[in-house]
Amino acid sequence: MRLLKFLTLIIFSTQFIMSAQEVVAYWGASPYGYYVKNIEAAGSAKKITVLNYAFAVPGPDSAGNIVATFRNPYPVYVQPYTADMSIDGTADDSAQQLRGQFNQLKKLKAMNPNLKILLSIGGWGGCTYFSDAALTEKSRETFVDDCINKFILGNLPVIDSAGGMGAAAGIFDGFDIDWEFPVSGGPEGMHYNPEDKENYTKLIKQFRKKLDAIRPGLLLTAAVPADKPNINNFDIAGVQNYLNWFNLMTYDFHGIWDSVTGHHTNLLSSPNDTAESGGKLSFDKSVKYFLDTLRVKNYKIVPGTAFYGKAWGNVNSTNEGLYQVGKDSGRVLKPGMGNYSSIPRMLSDGFNYYWDTLAMAPFLYNKGEKIFFTFDDAKSISLKRHYVDAYKLRGIMCWEISGDDSLGTLINTMYTGRMPEAEAGKIQLGKSTPIISITYPRNKKKVAAGTNLIINTYGEDKNNQIIKVEFYGDGLSLGYCTKAPFDWAWFNMPVGEHTLKAIATDSYGNKGVSQTVKFVAVKSDIEN
Repeated sequence: MRLLKFLTLIIFSTQFIMSAQEVVAYWGASPYGYYVKNIEAAGSAKKITVLNYAFAVPGPDSAGNIVATFRNPYPVYVQPYTADMSIDGTADDSAQQLRGQFNQLKKLKAMNPNLKILLSIGGWGGCTYFSDAALTEKSRETFVDDCINKFILGNLPVIDSAGGMGAAAGIFDGFDIDWEFPVSGGPEGMHYNPEDKENYTKLIKQFRKKLDAIRPGLLLTAAVPADKPNINNFDIAGVQNYLNWFNLMTYDFHGIWDSVTGHHTNLLSSPNDTAESGGKLSFDKSVKYFLDTLRVKNYKIVPGTAFYGKAWGNVNSTNEGLYQVGKDSGRVLKPGMGNYSSIPRMLSDGFNYYWDTLAMAPFLYNKGEKIFFTFDDAKSISLKRHYVDAYKLRGIMCWEISGDDSLGTLINTMYTGRMPEAEAGKIQLGKSTPIISITYPRNKKKVAAGTNLIINTYGEDKNNQIIKVEFYGDGLSLGYCTKAPFDWAWFNMPVGEHTLKAIATDSYGNKGVSQTVKFVAVKSDIEN
């Protein structure tokens, strides 16, 4: 009977289905090196629900009106793609109306009918004229009408015989507005004023009205900051009724502006975070601010993951470089490094992998080069996906997809919530089973309900290494970890008595079961 219960538990865990509705990926649309065909080849197109093409930017036309423009329209829809660049191996005809990236998006959509594609407008460095576009009723209407004319109706300006009436029709299913940032501004030269907060809401409202008039069901989303000072320059509560959801930029918590290293996309806030600009920011802290303070509905929140990292140089080895003084952020890595796809190269080039259990975030440190590197990986993204489901959020997003590896590992983790598994060998009789024990929480402990409970384990294996630890709360799978240290989290802890168990698998396929920990979650401010 015990064996039957054990097997039932294992079968249930393999059938565990995640519930997030949206898997949103931004594509930075660089004209070099990464093409739409890479999205399809990695198997990612069938796992993404929404692809945000980034970016169009507000800019003046010949009459001074603010309209939607491209910094360089050539790769967008003018450039004839060769067969090698194309998703289906068919080259563009230099005389056809639609070429380049837009033609590839059209083909991608034909191959993946359930995929939605949005045109993202703005981005860091691309918002110089957003304040002008939103300034008056007339400027708002002019800008929104132009966006709809070009990208929903598809009437692109004619350049070198590309474009024209209906050229891009059917590609885009709406817009993502990425104004960085109203009121406070952004890079040097960006226009901004105190009325931006109110005008932003009016602009979003105008987009919603015009899109609904064209076709109900067209999407409107917004990329918004995750730090409180910038968030408060948006009327989040007022604008949410016009948006399908917010894409929370829960990354860039630390970076070049800090003289102290820190995580840039950590899941939880660490009490050890000493970097001066972060305010102990985290994925969790930002989501909670939207839920609890701004009163945003959970189904309108899509927090983000980062497919890129940030680096500091001249960092001493104390604490493996974490929360230490450093400099030259972002300028110390070798060419081609910095995205998730470059992690294997970095690990073979002197970097070591570390995991911060308090922040639930990975980092690398190169002792010889004195370089600290912060990033997201499959473990941290798997945890974030479980968090999204525990709080019943709308989904999860990434900036940006070209940072993934050729297998689409991170997109797959966003989609399934699961880390890649190491293949276990055939079970060998006579071999001892791995030993796994839960070291936290302790038996009979009281914890605060509604919080995120970090689970710590200790494992031993005389045969070979442990390759997987799966966690069970009240008999149901909480997910599994395939990368040491084998810690995990139980998110949004429900009130009541609970049981916790871990099952370890080693490289021979042998399994070891931990003790059962019993504890109670109560409505209070008890610390975890």
